[in-house]
Amino acid sequence: MNNTVCLVIEITSIIMYLLSATLMVAKKNVQTHGTGKKAQENNKEIHGTEKNSEKLSNTIWQIAVILNGVIVVNNWLVNGYVPFVSMYQVLTFLALTFAPIYIFMKYMRDGAWMKRYFAIASAFCMTGVCFMSGRGVWHFPPALQSVWFVPHILAYMIAYSLVVVAFIITVISFLKKKFGTQSTKKDKETKSHREVMDETVQKADLGVYNLMVAAFPFMTTGMLFGAIWADAVWGDFWSFDAKENWSLVTWLMVIIYLHFRREEDLKKYAKIFVVLAFVGVLVTMIFVNMMGGSSSHTYSM
Repeated sequence: MNNTVCLVIEITSIIMYLLSATLMVAKKNVQTHGTGKKAQENNKEIHGTEKNSEKLSNTIWQIAVILNGVIVVNNWLVNGYVPFVSMYQVLTFLALTFAPIYIFMKYMRDGAWMKRYFAIASAFCMTGVCFMSGRGVWHFPPALQSVWFVPHILAYMIAYSLVVVAFIITVISFLKKKFGTQSTKKDKETKSHREVMDETVQKADLGVYNLMVAAFPFMTTGMLFGAIWADAVWGDFWSFDAKENWSLVTWLMVIIYLHFRREEDLKKYAKIFVVLAFVGVLVTMIFVNMMGGSSSHTYSM
């Protein structure tokens, strides 16, 4: 496919991801009040609307994933190898990983409510893809021709996907708590509203914890595979490369979050480290490459 077709598919997938997330939010915000026969009829009507909205949202998300997959397959066919070399290829594949990870969180961690956040994360990655060039064939550097290449990158992709979603949930739940309660202080139903908000925040907090717990073993595995790979290629497990150092910083932020989250006195500070872990992901994946320098990982520009 030429660049124009790829760009159209990328933009369409972004729109589909965001539209899917919007429909999920709209479904969540549908409410009814009162009792009696009229209220019951309204409840039935709203329930039907919710089901239709959910089906439409699922269909749109599936279309977005298919379009995203088309770009990944195209990258694979054009280059002739797993599309993990350039940042364009990595972000395109990263956007695709959110769907299977969501399925895991849905069934293993009761995370069906996280769906819109995974859709937003995919749109976020695909937006970055639109500003990058996928033109040309990327030649496979000798350093990447290793059995550790795919498991190392894949482990980090899964870990970073989980951290990105945890960050999105953290920010949105903070904004809801900050501005959602203030707008209803004079309302007679403020207490009940605040209770609902507290339940929402607690649910989000538990969801973030589950995501970070799931991210930690993948991040650790990715670092371990990378060290073994580095020893095989460069003769040393750790060379204090910029990308290695920042991946270590990100790993430490996740560890600190998990420790703070378990301590009652420190729990209120835990979310700070979710934000810092996300910053670490951005620096590791993007800004280290932009800075260039003597990094041995700059082939992923």
